[in-house]
Amino acid sequence: RGFQEAVGNTPLIRLNKLSEETGCEILGKAEYMNPGGSVKDRPALHLILDAERRGLIKPGATITEATSGNTGIGLAHVCNARGYKLICCMPSIMAKEKQDTLKRLGAKLILTKPQPLKDPTTGQPNMGHYHNLAPLLAKEGRERGENIFCVNQWQNTANRMAHYLSTGPEILQQVGGPSKLHAFCAATGTGGTIGGVSRYLKDHSPGTKVVLLDCHGSALFNW
Repeated sequence: RGFQEAVGNTPLIRLNKLSEETGCEILGKAEYMNPGGSVKDRPALHLILDAERRGLIKPGATITEATSGNTGIGLAHVCNARGYKLICCMPSIMAKEKQDTLKRLGAKLILTKPQPLKDPTTGQPNMGHYHNLAPLLAKEGRERGENIFCVNQWQNTANRMAHYLSTGPEILQQVGGPSKLHAFCAATGTGGTIGGVSRYLKDHSPGTKVVLLDCHGSALFNW
């Protein structure tokens, strides 16, 4: 099978010790079994397919993205499969293994120094921050007439939709329907996974409670 057909349909694995200690059936979605090794393969694929459908990228395009690793790796696989070049902007402090993987997959890697998203003095976007650099590269490229597009996982709702269309339906089907699923728990990065799954569950399993797990001091706690 090609990369596209291998994304998703990951199994649910019973966490025996936790299930036995709590008296609940606790299952883990084995997203590491996606071909790129993480849940981020799902949005990586959908971000590209959505942009193609909307006419935002053309054959042979260059894709840019800000990533801490996993989305970039997923995008590198998708771009290789669909004939695109990839430029990833990543903080230099990210794991060397992720940097090396991206390079081996053919992505161009631009490493940035850790710095604030916005200038603390002016409040203006800090264009050296990897979040800001990726869309800037695409904007400047388009102004030069280049065939280039930033998928922008952080702001692109196709990220969330990937999980509404795949992860959420898979989970409900695998547990045997809405009556079997009492709670769904997830951590968050961009918010795409928990956003898409929770929206699907609210539409198809409104009795399921959705819980965001994050560390003490979470910037999301007030929300």
